[in-house]
Amino acid sequence: MYELLTNHIARHVSLHESDLQTFFTALKLVKLRRHQYLLQEGMICRHDNFVIKGGVRQYEVDNKGREKVIHFGFQDWWITDRYSWLTGLPSIYNIQALEDTELLQIDKDTLDQLFMTIPPLERYFHIVLQHTFAYWQERILVLQKPALERYLHFRKLYGHLEQRLSQHHIASYLGITRESLSRLRAQVAQPGK
Repeated sequence: MYELLTNHIARHVSLHESDLQTFFTALKLVKLRRHQYLLQEGMICRHDNFVIKGGVRQYEVDNKGREKVIHFGFQDWWITDRYSWLTGLPSIYNIQALEDTELLQIDKDTLDQLFMTIPPLERYFHIVLQHTFAYWQERILVLQKPALERYLHFRKLYGHLEQRLSQHHIASYLGITRESLSRLRAQVAQPGK
């Protein structure tokens, strides 16, 4: 159960086996059924979550009732509402399982305590946060590009997962309609037309 996370940590920092075990003891296994929520709008996000199986989507609902997918989290990814997690304010996001999903979860207070006793763990989360920040910077820039460029970027980032996502969720992530997504897919499948 911890092998995936062990490998993820090892890509960034070295932790002694005893420190890994201390960290793992603080984690809670959470299992979600398809469509079940990990976080709902209005709740305070108190946990960071490492996906070990399955996938989730993070989205908001605008004032017209439209869902706006901002992020997907699949196996080997951390996902949370970082703003709510850090400020203690209610979340504006929902995090929902796209399929049966298993996550390793840790609460903020426990993680903060572990940072005091395992400094390399804090370094690891600092690196994860840097990667998250870089992702969001790129996401903001990509959203300003034409739809075709957004779709090609999506395929670069999530292409290996595209068959696991509904057209509705992909279109929402790209900020386009399902019909536009179908046209883009056809255009990419038949270049030059």
